[in-house]
Amino acid sequence: MKSVDLSSISEFSENILLIKLNQESPYSNNSSFFLALSAFLREEPHWIEVVAAEESIAVKYDGIKISTSKAKDLILSTIKGFSYKEESKTEILLHVPVYYSDEFGLDIEKITETQSVTKEELINLHSNIKYEVKMIGFNPGFAYLGDLHEKLRIPRLSKPRINLLPGSVAIAENRTGIYPFGGPGGWSIIGRTPMKLFDNNNKNPFVINPGMRVKFDPINKKEFESFNY
Repeated sequence: MKSVDLSSISEFSENILLIKLNQESPYSNNSSFFLALSAFLREEPHWIEVVAAEESIAVKYDGIKISTSKAKDLILSTIKGFSYKEESKTEILLHVPVYYSDEFGLDIEKITETQSVTKEELINLHSNIKYEVKMIGFNPGFAYLGDLHEKLRIPRLSKPRINLLPGSVAIAENRTGIYPFGGPGGWSIIGRTPMKLFDNNNKNPFVINPGMRVKFDPINKKEFESFNY
């Protein structure tokens, strides 16, 4: 087990601190390490939210109750009690059905043109990878999955859409993800899953969680409409 080799705790934005490791640390690019550390920090009651990224952790605190300097001190004192041990774990692979269609894939035609791929190639390239859950974003339940095939790596939309359908499957840069609740979004949409990604009756209501891998399985319209899960 090794202790945390911190580089900095800096102010990311109002009431949010960003934790980074030294680049020389063996865990500086280890997403599993950041997920484990964020879970450890989350056990403390001081924080409103703790979100792990691939190379950092964002900690949101109540600026009325805690000063920035106090928040930094609390993070440092908490981290002193953390140690990380890499363990071999049974891989959890979640299969997510996706209907890749022009009906729901709002950007399929644009992507096939700009990336010089056919629709069939797009589907195969996107669905043939077992994606790692890299991080969970500030938007509840939105998992950043990677790495996307290089032929499908496109920039985010210059103008985000205001209201996406729940279950919309999207890509941007080297990531793919699913909008569990719909709403606004700036990624390109290539399909939709009928799978329910949130169940309020479960202790952990979100289906996709850190430590998982996700595999997208293409389905047709009939399968989409008859899906019951």
